[in-house]
Amino acid sequence: MAESKPKKTDYARVVRLQIPSHPRYISTTRNFFFHLALEQGFSLMDSVDLKLILGEALTNVIKHAYEGKNDQPIFIEFFFDKDRLEIRIRDYGKKALPNDLKSFDLSDYREHGIGLFMIKQLTDYYYLDQSFEMGNQMVMVKKK
Repeated sequence: MAESKPKKTDYARVVRLQIPSHPRYISTTRNFFFHLALEQGFSLMDSVDLKLILGEALTNVIKHAYEGKNDQPIFIEFFFDKDRLEIRIRDYGKKALPNDLKSFDLSDYREHGIGLFMIKQLTDYYYLDQSFEMGNQMVMVKKK
């Protein structure tokens, strides 16, 4: 039996960022990512949607995981493939509890909590990975 080698990462298709958990970095990060998505072949509408969900996810990290602290690290990875994009947002803050996650029913709108609803609607797949000893990682996938 042939031994399979682990798949090597194609670093030409990976963009990594680290930003502080300060709201002032959200807009710059969203705009950078919007242009990056366009350059990688995403449509204008998909790039706008991706920009929106990135902002929502970063806001959630700052507000919930870091409880408003603006000096904590947020790590962002964009993995571009020929037919899809995977976004990973990693924090080292407070783990989200299932009861903290807001409803996906718009009739249950409470002036906040619509971020996860938008992420669900504008991605093909997403999940919150809490398998780490500390913190969370939101993974979002969007196909072209």
